Amino acid sequence: MATSIPPHNLGEIIDGTIAYIENRDITISQLMKKIPGPDFPTGGVIIAQDNLKQGYNKGRGSIKIRGEIEEESLKNGKDRLVIKSIPYQINKSVLNERIAELARDKKIEGISDIRDESNIEGVRVVIDLRRNTEPETVKRQLYKLTSVESSFGFNTLAIVKGKPKILNLKEFISEFVDFREITLTKRIKFDLNKALERAHILLGISVSVENIDAIIKIIKNSETVEAAKKSLISKKWKINKTNKLIKLISSEKSGSSYTLSENQVISILELKLQKLTAFGINEIEVEIKKLATMIKEYEKILKSKKELFKVIVDELLKIKDKFSVKRRTKITNAVLNYNIEETIQKEAVVITITHKGYIKRGSLSSVKTQKRGGKGKAGIKTRDEDYVVQNLTTSSHAPILFFSTQGLVYKLKAWKIPQGTASSKGKTLFNLLPLKNHQSISSIMPLPENETEWKKLFVVFATSKGKVRKNSLEDFSNIQSTGKIAMKLDSDDTIIGVKICREDQDIILSTKLGKCIRFMSKKLRIFKGRSSKGIKGIELGDSDKVISLSVLDSTDINPKIAKKILKNGSDDKNKKSEVIAKQKYILSITENGFGKRTSFYDYRVTNRGGKGIIGIDTSSRNGNVAASFPVNEGDEVILSTDKGKMIRCEVKGIRVAGRNTQGVRIFKVTDGEKVVSAIKIEENFI
Repeated sequence: MATSIPPHNLGEIIDGTIAYIENRDITISQLMKKIPGPDFPTGGVIIAQDNLKQGYNKGRGSIKIRGEIEEESLKNGKDRLVIKSIPYQINKSVLNERIAELARDKKIEGISDIRDESNIEGVRVVIDLRRNTEPETVKRQLYKLTSVESSFGFNTLAIVKGKPKILNLKEFISEFVDFREITLTKRIKFDLNKALERAHILLGISVSVENIDAIIKIIKNSETVEAAKKSLISKKWKINKTNKLIKLISSEKSGSSYTLSENQVISILELKLQKLTAFGINEIEVEIKKLATMIKEYEKILKSKKELFKVIVDELLKIKDKFSVKRRTKITNAVLNYNIEETIQKEAVVITITHKGYIKRGSLSSVKTQKRGGKGKAGIKTRDEDYVVQNLTTSSHAPILFFSTQGLVYKLKAWKIPQGTASSKGKTLFNLLPLKNHQSISSIMPLPENETEWKKLFVVFATSKGKVRKNSLEDFSNIQSTGKIAMKLDSDDTIIGVKICREDQDIILSTKLGKCIRFMSKKLRIFKGRSSKGIKGIELGDSDKVISLSVLDSTDINPKIAKKILKNGSDDKNKKSEVIAKQKYILSITENGFGKRTSFYDYRVTNRGGKGIIGIDTSSRNGNVAASFPVNEGDEVILSTDKGKMIRCEVKGIRVAGRNTQGVRIFKVTDGEKVVSAIKIEENFI
């Protein structure tokens, strides 16, 4: 057990000690008003005052110290962070290297430069930030990932009466005061004895001066020094003036005669003749009177505890006046155990997942909008025989559900998915989720960040074999790190889509051969368990399978009337405005990069379990359907190919056509390349 006591402010410690001397019943809380906490020479900020109270009360604990980081705004619109102080015993050069390493590894994003501008005036480490980087986010990441925030352990172990003991704040001050009492008593006694010895010698000299002729005669007639000593000690000397001085010294006996001691005689024999002058005699008298005053003061202190502690207090105040400095370390009750999520910049992200289980996260702003029909740009670097199976746009703070081919579900925050560059291949899901070798992820779905909304929402599953199932979203609120059963599947079936829906919405299933069916969510019963296979959603033809699950808002407008109004107009302007306002489109994308959008009024609502209607013509030019989902005029979509390319384009650039049509080119793919994923960009989650 090693003693570990943080440095404190001298002035505060003296104030606390004086407060204890004046009131021995003072509490630790009252003492902490005088001694609020440690004061480190390097400054910084102590956070979480409750930890200080624990340390002062129990003698053991740990405190967190943060360096001071200030924000500065530059004229070019950028921001910078300036570290003005660092925690105690932290090496500044090592800290700077750590920050630079984290910036290079992208563990702290948004840092463009770091430089040390420290000088004789103090610490100044400047961290320049990129444009649109939130300074508070970077600041919290620095606290979390570097030694700008560090811990200091309290262990107030001391040797008390020969034994080790952990002391609280009051006990430590008490031991110090007891030590000062003993030390000062010894010092006063020592000073008193010295004063008495000196006064005794001076009285002997005063007696010799008063009897100087007799003294000289004895010395002259003595054969040896020893003989002179004996003669001087044995004789009783008459005193007159010296008697007044003797009365000043309490330890000396006054009278008409005085007997010299051996020490006095030795001093007389060593006396210089200059002391026999009038000035010398006067000097002796002044010194005796001064010593008499000191002796009385010493005796007064030794007789009274009050006087003794008054001396202790006076000495402490003199030390405070001479040596104390202003407190350098600030103390605050700032939040200590913040969630690491708070250190992650909240932004729109696009998540990409491949068939072989590679995944990555990228900023949505890095995917630039292009006109339809372009070649796109590299979105992910895929290995041989691997291809993109799904893209997803969401918030970096949103929880993501991962549904495996075995019907299990896992949950992971979006920011925990490793970030990659535009052309990187990403990281394997096996490093993020406890997947088994025979498992892969077939669908991913973002959850609302506000969990209070989950009670009103449902989750709909769709499988490649046309099965559907609806559960309450609350059934998936608590998912352990090892996963949870989501749906029971046949050996040849997989989950192709999972969506959140409400009772007032409709569900659309689309197949790879261009068929689709639309039915009301409220007519799909809510399943209580999670281990059922579901019920038939669509009747599939030979070699057909469901590839897409979509949810869109229901409408109370008759589809036939709506189509007529959109085609021929209407005299009722309010009705026409209502039809246009509620207008949505079903965007269908094929493997060869062609697609079109069709008014959702063309998709009639039927009962589930039917064969469905044609959604898009799957000709040899188009190929099979890759994706189908609802969009609005102002939306943007991202298409991805099995070669890792992607394109971002506006929906308004894609032609509106009927259901049984081929559409236009959206993505110019190369030979052997196919569109495997298409998503609508969701930007309302930030």
